[in-house]
Formats: sequence, structure tokens, C-alpha cells
Amino acid sequence: MRERLKYSTVALGLLLGVWSCAGDGTGLNAFGNPAGQIAALGPTLAGIQDNIFTPICTRCHTGAAAPLGLALDAGVAYENLVGVQSVEEPEMVLVSPGQPEASHLMWKIEGRTEIVGGRMPLGQEPLSAEQMAAIRGWILAGAPRN
Repeated sequence: MRERLKYSTVALGLLLGVWSCAGDGTGLNAFGNPAGQIAALGPTLAGIQDNIFTPICTRCHTGAAAPLGLALDAGVAYENLVGVQSVEEPEMVLVSPGQPEASHLMWKIEGRTEIVGGRMPLGQEPLSAEQMAAIRGWILAGAPRN
């Protein structure tokens, strides 16, 4: 009996030790990932990814099941946007470097009347003027991989 109690006490101690290592969420971002340096919102891909694509757009546009195949996750957003033909508007590309007026992404976030489908982000508040200006500025600068 004494041996069994000893092992139970050790097991309980290990279990409590593991729980105490789980942490309280300090140092994690809203997605449960380690919080690192988040790029400031500006006309850069990094700033747009950290402040718009990841927290807003990837609520829907993520992974293999992304609407219209348009995943906007970090690491794939650039390849899925820049120079890519729009599925909804085949005569347009999603991001036409240097040409925000010819970029279907701008039309969708601005909610132009000519768009097919709904304004993005669908079912959420429209992006702010500052957020749209950052995307427009990035496209105008040639949509660099920055």
C-alpha cells in the first residue's frame, strides 16, 4: 500500500509539473502562437500580412479549402495574389503590380459596384481607410515581396 501511495504521489507531482509548464498565455498572440515582432501597418507585404491578411482574411481564406482557392496565409499569400488571374473576373488579375486600379483585390475590398460576389471581408466590417491605403500603396509600389 505504501509503495502504491508513493507512485501515486510521484505521478500527481509529474502531472502538476506538466500543467504548470503549460503557461497562462503570456507571450502568445491572439491565435495562440508565440508573439513576435509584428510589422507595422504600412505599404509592405509584411505589414499587410500581419495586420490584415492573417487576422482578418484568413478567417475564411486559409488552407486548401479557401474560397476560390485563394489562401492568404503567411508564406503563400504573395504567390496566390500577385499576377494571378481572378476566378471571378477572368479579365483581371488579383494584384497587378504598380496598378491598384487594375487589381481585382482593390475592387473587392473597396466594394465597387462592378464586382462579382460580395465586398471583402465578406460578412465583416469593411477594411478601414488606413488598411485600404496600405494595400493600395503596396500595389502601387510594384507589390514587392517585402
